[in-house]
Amino acid sequence: MFGFGKLRFRGVDKKTVHNPAYSDDYNNAEVIGRVRLGSLCLYYSDLGRKHYVPYEHIDRSFTRISECQPDDSPAYYYYRLILVHGDQEFANLIFNKEEDVDRIHARLKEIRPEIKYGYIPPADGKRRRFS
Repeated sequence: MFGFGKLRFRGVDKKTVHNPAYSDDYNNAEVIGRVRLGSLCLYYSDLGRKHYVPYEHIDRSFTRISECQPDDSPAYYYYRLILVHGDQEFANLIFNKEEDVDRIHARLKEIRPEIKYGYIPPADGKRRRFS
């Protein structure tokens, strides 16, 4: 009645779609942390919205490690999966375990071998921000 059962996804073009093929792929996808790897797309949730990224849109991926140092406590680390299209970083997904990010990189390489791995600094020295 209210449409709560329909899965809606936001694409890299920022448009929301309801596609039964994406819904089926999402429900059958391999879950690694907050990411789902389907046969059609990579899916993730951010701020309550489900996003889909066709594998063809991912040119490169890499891991960025961040440190947090609370007062009077030991430092802890968290790991970011960064997805890149062209020279633009378009996804920054945070994980608590480095193993999850490593598994996603390995699966992306199996799914689409054309995806490159590793950070490449921009020619002008300025980090590209998310769109």
